Amino acid sequence: MKLKLIIAAASAFVILMTAIVVIPIIMKNEPPSIPELFTPKNGSIDLPVNIVFSWAGNDPDGDSLKYDLYLSTEKDNLTPIATDLVETSFSRVLNYNKTYYWKVVAKDKKDSTESDIWFFSTENSIPLKPYNPTPKDGSSNVPVITTLSWQCEDLDGDKIYYDVYLGRSIDTLKLLASNTTENSLEVNLKEDARYYWKVVAKDEHGGITYGEVWAFQTKSLKELGTPFNPKPTNNATNIETNVKLEWQYAGKEALFDVYMGLNPDDFTPVAQNLGYQFYELSLDPGKTYYWKVIAKSDNEEKESSIWNFTTKPLENSEIITENATETQSEEDITIESTTIITNEPTSTLEVIETTEATEKLETIPQKEIQKEIIEKKYIHTTGSGMGMFIIDVTDPKNPKIINHVYTEGWAVGLYVKETHAYIADWINGFVVADITDLKHPKKVAKLKTFGKVYSIFVKGDIAYILEGNSGMEVVKINKDYSLESLSYLDLKGTSGRIFVEDNYAYISMGYDGFVIVDVSDPRIPKLVSFFDADGFAYNIVVHNNIAYLADGDHGLKIINVKDKIHPKLISKLTIKSEWGRVFYDNNIVFYAKGEKGFALIDVSNPEKPVLLSQIDTKGFCYGGYIYKNYLYVADGENGLLIYDISDPEKPVFLSHLGNLYLQNVILEIRK
Repeated sequence: MKLKLIIAAASAFVILMTAIVVIPIIMKNEPPSIPELFTPKNGSIDLPVNIVFSWAGNDPDGDSLKYDLYLSTEKDNLTPIATDLVETSFSRVLNYNKTYYWKVVAKDKKDSTESDIWFFSTENSIPLKPYNPTPKDGSSNVPVITTLSWQCEDLDGDKIYYDVYLGRSIDTLKLLASNTTENSLEVNLKEDARYYWKVVAKDEHGGITYGEVWAFQTKSLKELGTPFNPKPTNNATNIETNVKLEWQYAGKEALFDVYMGLNPDDFTPVAQNLGYQFYELSLDPGKTYYWKVIAKSDNEEKESSIWNFTTKPLENSEIITENATETQSEEDITIESTTIITNEPTSTLEVIETTEATEKLETIPQKEIQKEIIEKKYIHTTGSGMGMFIIDVTDPKNPKIINHVYTEGWAVGLYVKETHAYIADWINGFVVADITDLKHPKKVAKLKTFGKVYSIFVKGDIAYILEGNSGMEVVKINKDYSLESLSYLDLKGTSGRIFVEDNYAYISMGYDGFVIVDVSDPRIPKLVSFFDADGFAYNIVVHNNIAYLADGDHGLKIINVKDKIHPKLISKLTIKSEWGRVFYDNNIVFYAKGEKGFALIDVSNPEKPVLLSQIDTKGFCYGGYIYKNYLYVADGENGLLIYDISDPEKPVFLSHLGNLYLQNVILEIRK
């Protein structure tokens, strides 16, 4: 005990002498700093609904932090959507067209600190693209009084308003109903007619979605007819071996198959899917041929009677000549003749005896003979939906249908290059036809495209395919004419026409004007620029970096496109028209005006275009083609019109070929 007291006293003395006091140390905790918010920025609007929240935080004491993220559409009622986060970011998919408030709470082991409250708004959800149309796309036999219907939704529940468009072609859709809230509409249509239609869906916040174009064929009130009244007439004799079979037909629109044989019980098809009522062929002399025609529409067929005729037998002189040819050598025979290419569409050669040929040639100017030998003209056209028609227009006063290429879809666009035709066949895709032999054209390739094919432009071995309001597909044409898809460029709102010059594609975009696309590398097309038009851009052609734009009711616009990034308006010419399509040739612009016919415009001075003349045609003028003072016009249901425009101020009407529904015309010259 005494020892303990001595030790205690000594300790007290040490503390007293050194003034050192040992007291337990208690450290004070500092709360986290106020979190710094980064994204979404305060007051932001029209943000995508996939939001990434991000912020920063720190702690004065160096403590590790955790975060709680609060969010609500009510500023005074924020609720946590994520707690105890270690990272300083968090993503969440939110609702469309909402205003949100948010904050972050930073926490250490003892304290917490709140950020400021920020707000932002998400974008409006535009309506989904209208779908599930009635009548179904591509359907036929639709009643003339029918109800158009469709389905559509809006993801944020907005009320949807619809604009409904209807027309006889892709380019001529007219507003049928505006701002209707019903998703159906009754219409009264023409019989046996093809219609195109689309629905534009809109919400109350300005969101717009353009539906794709659908099509259907109305029912004919007429019945399928039976072919009758044959030529040659039944039991005819002494018929030339180069014979033109003809027949008459009355009824709804039909295609025809022709069968022939030497026995009435044994027929062979000689032509199928003809869109016209004749067929030319060469037969043997001195034989009796039996033939018949089958009319067909949809799944219905009607067969004609069986007819017959007998071809002219060989003349005695012809028999002798044949025998002589077989027995004599070439050295023993001398034949002098002159070969003349006739006006007949068969492109065959006619051999005439020397004296007879000389007499004929003396009555024809030499210049005319040379033209006859060198140049023949053929119009290739689509529009009826039955494929491509080939029309001989060598004599502009007497155009003749000479052949037809049937396609399974609805042919709405066309490009002809050398010996092949490239057909935009709507839902059937891209079709290639070999037209080397106009008497026997044949389909050689087909490509099922991403979307419906509206328009085609071919340059070299590359085809540029415009697929409605979807985009542009670029396709390689191989040496054997097989087709290979190279690339696809998404373009919303295109109106269906494409033009390519040098390494650039010019694509009309309807109310959005037109776009220029760099296609120097066909595998990687690049959007270069937009040009905003005042009206509705229907189509565009370009010559030497000058663009001629059909801008609907705003008329012709002439634009300098040398600078591809900054196209510049040169001038404009107002033309009264609700529609438009242009064709350029040698400083003359043909302007198709739809129901109001066409106009010819002098553009030799691009700064001052001059209206030369206007013609009101009887049909709906879809387009035209100019070549050497002749104008070939696709006039819709009115068929083909040909004018002499040697004086473009006074076009002279030359001829009319009816019973065709034409929308596209392309001229081919054969020498």
